[in-house]
Amino acid sequence: MQESYNKINTTSINPKRIETLVDGVFAIALTLLVLGITVPSIANPTETILYQSLLGLLPNFYGYFISFFLLAVFWRINHTQFNKIKRADDVMLWLVILWLVFVALVPFSAYFIGEYGNYQIPNIFFDLNLFAIGILLFLNWRHAVNSGLVDESAIKRRKSDLMANLMLPILSVIAIGVTFLPFLKEYGYGWSSIVYLAIPFFKHFIDS
Repeated sequence: MQESYNKINTTSINPKRIETLVDGVFAIALTLLVLGITVPSIANPTETILYQSLLGLLPNFYGYFISFFLLAVFWRINHTQFNKIKRADDVMLWLVILWLVFVALVPFSAYFIGEYGNYQIPNIFFDLNLFAIGILLFLNWRHAVNSGLVDESAIKRRKSDLMANLMLPILSVIAIGVTFLPFLKEYGYGWSSIVYLAIPFFKHFIDS
C-alpha cells in the first residue's frame, strides 16, 4: 500500500504549480510588449515634428494593443480551464510548456507587425503564432477532459468548451486568409488583425 502511495505521489503534478508558471510567463510577455514602442529620438523637437513622430508610431501602438488584448484572452481561457482541472500529468505539463514557448514569442510577433505591418509575411507570422497558441490550448483542454483530469461540470460542458477553445485557431486561419485579399496590398495587411475583434461575438454565440 505504501509503495502504491509513493508511486502516485511522485508521478502526480500539482496544477497550481503549472498555473504559477503560466502567470509568470504571461506577466513577462505582457510587459515586454510595450518595449516595442520606443520614444523617438529628435534632435530639434517641435510640436509638429512630435505630432508626426507619434503618427509614425501608430502601427506599433496597434500591434501593442491587439497583442495585449489577445494575450489577455489566452490567459483568461487558461485560467478558466485550470479552475476546472483538478489533477495534472506529464502530458499536460509538456503541452503547457510548449504552449508557453509560443506565448513568449508574441512580443517578437507584435514588434514584427509594428515595424513591417504593411507587408504580408509579418502578418502571417503573427497569425501563425496565435494559431499555435490557440491549437495547443485546445489540445491541452481536450487531453484534460479525455484523461479525466477535470471536475464533473467540465465533463457536462465538454462539447461547448471544446468549441470555445477552437474559436481562436479558426480566427487565426481566417486572418491568414484575409491577408490574401487583393485590396489589402493597397490599404495595408495589418488590417487583417481586425478579425480578432470578433472574439466577443463568437464567445457570445457559443455560450448562448
